[in-house]
Amino acid sequence: MADRNDLIGQLAAAMGAGDFAATQYEGSRYDRGTGTLYCNGHIISATTVQKAKKFYSTMMTKCDSTNPEGREMRSIYELALEGIKFMEDHAGASEEEKDGKK
Repeated sequence: MADRNDLIGQLAAAMGAGDFAATQYEGSRYDRGTGTLYCNGHIISATTVQKAKKFYSTMMTKCDSTNPEGREMRSIYELALEGIKFMEDHAGASEEEKDGKK
């Protein structure tokens, strides 16, 4: 089975996933240089991260704060938005920065 996983990783690397082809074996991480999130074997682009921020921000403003359920949903959206911002602000150096290219 390891040969199959190696082959899949090599194919992913050849298709542009680079060194991150085997993300299922690495912890999730955010590349600040590209704005890309690598988690659970998925590559989430900077564009998708920005769309998520906009979505949670919009949903926060739509919540009805006059009732407990609305306040709870607002808190959930705010938590998600702040989690993304925290990830962006506190991520380690990008791969380019580590390689000395930046």
